[in-house]
Amino acid sequence: MNAGLLGGSRTLGMALPKNGIDRNNVISIFLMGALPAVGGSVISVMLYSFFVWAVASLALRRFEFRMIRSDRILASTFTVFAALILLTALIAPNRSEIPHSIIWLLAFLAPWVVIPRLRSSKGIDLLSPYLVGAAVGAVIAAFVALVQSGMLGLRSEGGAGNPAVFSIMSLCLMGIGGLNIASTSRARQIMAIAAVVGGTVALVMSLTRGVAIAILPVFVLLLMFESARWRSILIRPISLAILTAATIAFYSVERILDRRWDQTVREFHGILMGKQTTKGIGERLRLWEAGRDAFLDSPFWGHGIQNRMASLVPELSKDDLPIRGFTHAHNGFLSFAIDGGILTLTALIAVLCVPVFIAWRAPRDSNYRTRLFLALIVSTSYAASGMTQIMFKHDIMDAFFVFCAILIAASIPAGPGLDPTKTNAKPSAS
Repeated sequence: MNAGLLGGSRTLGMALPKNGIDRNNVISIFLMGALPAVGGSVISVMLYSFFVWAVASLALRRFEFRMIRSDRILASTFTVFAALILLTALIAPNRSEIPHSIIWLLAFLAPWVVIPRLRSSKGIDLLSPYLVGAAVGAVIAAFVALVQSGMLGLRSEGGAGNPAVFSIMSLCLMGIGGLNIASTSRARQIMAIAAVVGGTVALVMSLTRGVAIAILPVFVLLLMFESARWRSILIRPISLAILTAATIAFYSVERILDRRWDQTVREFHGILMGKQTTKGIGERLRLWEAGRDAFLDSPFWGHGIQNRMASLVPELSKDDLPIRGFTHAHNGFLSFAIDGGILTLTALIAVLCVPVFIAWRAPRDSNYRTRLFLALIVSTSYAASGMTQIMFKHDIMDAFFVFCAILIAASIPAGPGLDPTKTNAKPSAS
């Protein structure tokens, strides 16, 4: 039985190494790919556990501190992002609220120690376990969504407790899992189809319209990645069976989808007729207008992250409609522009772009295209979804992006001229 399991894991490109650290790294990477949509805050707990464990292990010299130039670029960019949010908070009023408002930024310091932890596993393909895990996670998300929407009649939110976060995680897992299409393993090619279909089912059943639109650029990226392979695998009987299952799943929630569509049409009609509303699209327009005015009031320093929504109250009060208790402006770029003006907005864009930059500049090894498209899919998903939804300052969203960026950096080989930085370490077997 153990031999069978080991053989299956080898087929999927994620055989478990004998070395303790290597084995733990592979398992951790797989779980960080499989759990974002259905595990709730588990991935954020795992990331902070990796962070603390890596600090302790480095102090005990269980593995060496080793970062190449691209690692330092990523870690420095994330650190500057956190530092600018703290700086702009300190120069704003209500400083007593700062600790509560910035504790989430600790996740963005994790690259400094978690990248060396992953780099301690030399000669191991770090990307394959993540791609396989993401495919598994996308399929499980579809089943959870079908239970919540098809059987219980609820708006699907998976384990995230929030339909928007669930939909964004499903979108990311769909795209990452779809990268398995490039594998020579037939099993992983089938997983790619299942991931794309499963992630789409989960996303649609979340009824999150802004994220549903973001699925288009992810589809385009997947086609650019391996268009010929997609064409060949889509005509296989098992692919047709997966698509048929998805069609049946959508049919089972037809009433919910029709109701959401009718609601969207009515909202657009009301907005075009000049009607003000505090629901859905109308509420977002109110937030965006108020956010724009708040940004223009302090375009360079912003209002401080602790004053994000309070700074919108004067603008939202002008139309005499109720003010709802949002934590963000339903646009990630606008939210951080309110927090710290142009400074944090620029840092946010840098955070989204740096994984793509280091993947593009990486040596052309066998994982080059997979790494680059992984970065493109995740950054594009966050940027596109963030136009209408939350982006960062949510534990699941933060942990997923940070760990994915860490993995991208750690998978880049230390080639000639990259100047690896080391300290001496004692060898360890666990």
